[in-house]
Amino acid sequence: MQKTKAMDLNRETAMRLWTKSFGKENKVKDYTGRTIAKGAYNDRNSEFGWNLDHILPQSRGGKTADYNLICCHILTNDEKADKFPSFKANGITFEIVKVENHYEIQQVSANKKKKTKEEDSSKVNFMDSASGVRFFKNLKGIQNKPRFVGTVFIRLKNIQTTALIDFIEKLYRSDNIAYSMKEDYYNSETQITIKNYDMPLKSDNQDMLDKCIVLNTYLKYYFKESDYVAGYDIYYRVDHYREKWDMYLQAQDIRLTNRYVGIYRSFSTAFTDKLYISDLVICNTDAEDDVEVDQSYEFKEYDYTYTKLKKNLEKEVSGK
Repeated sequence: MQKTKAMDLNRETAMRLWTKSFGKENKVKDYTGRTIAKGAYNDRNSEFGWNLDHILPQSRGGKTADYNLICCHILTNDEKADKFPSFKANGITFEIVKVENHYEIQQVSANKKKKTKEEDSSKVNFMDSASGVRFFKNLKGIQNKPRFVGTVFIRLKNIQTTALIDFIEKLYRSDNIAYSMKEDYYNSETQITIKNYDMPLKSDNQDMLDKCIVLNTYLKYYFKESDYVAGYDIYYRVDHYREKWDMYLQAQDIRLTNRYVGIYRSFSTAFTDKLYISDLVICNTDAEDDVEVDQSYEFKEYDYTYTKLKKNLEKEVSGK
């Protein structure tokens, strides 16, 4: 099964992104504080009218893709227009900032000042007691927030080079990775476990799923076809915890169990060369449009690949 990423800015797309961003809520506030209502899509006569806006303007090369679209009030969209990188909407100043491989809208504080390297919250100077204690106190304030942990299990049969493991490590470079190996008389199995302990946003879940689809595409159409691996399976699950203490107590015990996958298959049977995902992944990613939640099974088949990447990998294999 292959998935083509194409999108039109229509009502169907808007409703899907509303659900992706706000779940079952029918009335929410956009990033400027204006109230929008799900039923008032594209309605300029409603005080709650909203539509989709490109975070990075199309005039600046912004794509029509989930990662670059945001649900916002029609007035907010009008005020932002094609302004970049700064703009004012609903009386508030914002900046469009590049974060890794995408752009985000961030509010500019009224008393914003240039921070020194030591004052930057992302760079703690532990040799400065004030900086270290301030960082610790900030951590104390977020311990009771709900936690989502993403885990990817990868099973590889008879790999021919450990370069494949290094490739996977690079793809999931920001996450915690552990390895193990099983061998019998005929085969060897390499198991890779990847965990992300900080996934508060749906976009975090989608990013991990996208990585799994990329890996599924490479394994299916390049590594297996080039005999670097004899078989594989990918399992991606998300687990929810009420607070960080629960996460510490339980997250380390997440294992690839013998519970059934799909209708009849368990993970202990032969390799199937497919990707499988859990219910919480389905509920928090684009997969909810393609797979139904079914609590009878821990994982559901989601054997998607990226069509353009597939075609290019097939050319790599053929040498054309």
